[in-house]
Amino acid sequence: MDYFRQLFYGSVDAIVRIDEDAKIVEVNSPFIQLFRYEEYELIGQYLDNMIVDPVNKDEALRLNERVKTGELFTTEGLRTTSFGHHYNVFITGIPIIENDKYKGAFIIYKDRTYEIHSENEIYRQKVSFESLFRNSNDAIVRIDVDKTVLDINERFESLFGYKLDEIKGQNVDKLISKIEKLDESISLTNKLLEGEKIIVEGIRYGKNSIPRLYIVQGVPIIVDATVIGGYGIYTDITEKKAAENEVVYMSYHDQLTGLYNRRYFEEQFDKLDKEENMPLGLIMADMNGLKLINDAFGHNAGDGLLKKTGRILKDNCYESHIVSRLGGDEFVILIPSITDEELENVVRIFKNACRNEVYKGIDFSLSFGCGIKTSVQDSNKNLFKRVEDQMYRNKLVESPSIRGKMFDTVIKTLHAKNEREERHSSRVSEYCEAIARALNMNSELVKEMKTAGWLHDIGKIAVSDNILDKPESLEDGEWNQIRKHPEIGYRILNSVNEFTKLAEHILHHHERYDGRGYPKGLKGKEISIQARIIAIADSYDAMTSDRTYRHAMSKETAIQQLRENAGTQFDPKLVDVFIPLIE
Repeated sequence: MDYFRQLFYGSVDAIVRIDEDAKIVEVNSPFIQLFRYEEYELIGQYLDNMIVDPVNKDEALRLNERVKTGELFTTEGLRTTSFGHHYNVFITGIPIIENDKYKGAFIIYKDRTYEIHSENEIYRQKVSFESLFRNSNDAIVRIDVDKTVLDINERFESLFGYKLDEIKGQNVDKLISKIEKLDESISLTNKLLEGEKIIVEGIRYGKNSIPRLYIVQGVPIIVDATVIGGYGIYTDITEKKAAENEVVYMSYHDQLTGLYNRRYFEEQFDKLDKEENMPLGLIMADMNGLKLINDAFGHNAGDGLLKKTGRILKDNCYESHIVSRLGGDEFVILIPSITDEELENVVRIFKNACRNEVYKGIDFSLSFGCGIKTSVQDSNKNLFKRVEDQMYRNKLVESPSIRGKMFDTVIKTLHAKNEREERHSSRVSEYCEAIARALNMNSELVKEMKTAGWLHDIGKIAVSDNILDKPESLEDGEWNQIRKHPEIGYRILNSVNEFTKLAEHILHHHERYDGRGYPKGLKGKEISIQARIIAIADSYDAMTSDRTYRHAMSKETAIQQLRENAGTQFDPKLVDVFIPLIE
């Protein structure tokens, strides 16, 4: 009996003894703690009245009937504390039988609240994990200890192109790694199955064998301190890495030519400044006549020449040579461990390569400077200055003849693309010469006027053929392009030393005597006499020549137009000089 009392009062479960009428005879401490009653409140009371709410009354009565029959049972149910709180409990009924008669029972209550909470938590975690696994933006594969595929998520299917039924049971490493990288993949999987978490970047292959770059993570599955498998998690970073590489590339490369840029050049200049790289050679190259090309043929032509220059320099260099574009038309080449003689030879190679190149009918050339430093004590700044000075000295000698050749190319290109403009320029040149002679200008000015007439429309090189040859009236935008040709001509002529005097006359040959012309709206004597002469000669020839949009006027009609516009469009005194010449 003492053992029984120890069991009753020492149990961690709530126990109550009831008599044959289901009244409480005695309770232990856990019962009091569970149901929040004092002992005196319980003794003699019907058990069901104390801890069973009305909803569960019938279920409690059925349990009483079962225990009265001598049945020992265990079940689950809801029981209520004195404060109305409900507990989900295991209920065990043990009948007390003496001389084959029912004398009461022990009822044991075990609180299942924490257990149910744990079960619910486990279920929630399972659902959450399953949702994470299925819906993750990363590709996930679950493998067993034999490295074979047990499950994959939808992202794995979409990235690698496999369905689960195709690959279940297959070795994961052989499935998505190439033979040449298989040992590396196997090593990582071995570490995973030894319980180690892994994270690396690597190439993996889908069903189509197209390589993609992933962050590969391995997470072991450990149960009771034993690894039973693992998860392979693959984050696709192909596009991200490409974008990062592009940013790095752009930060060190010139966008137009693809050569290294000034930033990279300066960094490498400093890095190569070591004794093992001495003598360190530097070549500078500057394109001749780029401004003239841009003005005459447009910036697309200039950009094309810069690209071609970059390719020529790159193609004639070794891997160890660092070819950079500093900006504009300036290029530099850094060459470690090179002698003066070898450096001069590299420059000769560049010059020969340029000499044999033409871009869209345009000859071009580079002016070079070069030099070496034999010791780190000789600063990079000094080397750069020496080479730059040499390059500009060479440019002063070479540029005029180069620009002259380019200027000839401009004239030939203009007249080749529009023969009507060539004939027009020839006649305007003759008219300008005749007016100059009639004004008793000296021979130099007569020659100047003849040349100015010949070059007055050189700016039309930059005007589209479609506009120059358009048979209908021009639209506003097209007129705006036409109206720019004096300024373009000015820039072209201003880039060639022997024509700088003419440049301003060409700029103003569409100004009007009354100030309503373009591009500056000059009037009267503000316009040079040379520009006023060109204006008359140009207009007269335009009126008496066939145009795509109209037939030529008669000489008489054109003369009448000159008279009517004398004092407004034209200088009236010059009109009076010109008309007798053509009559």
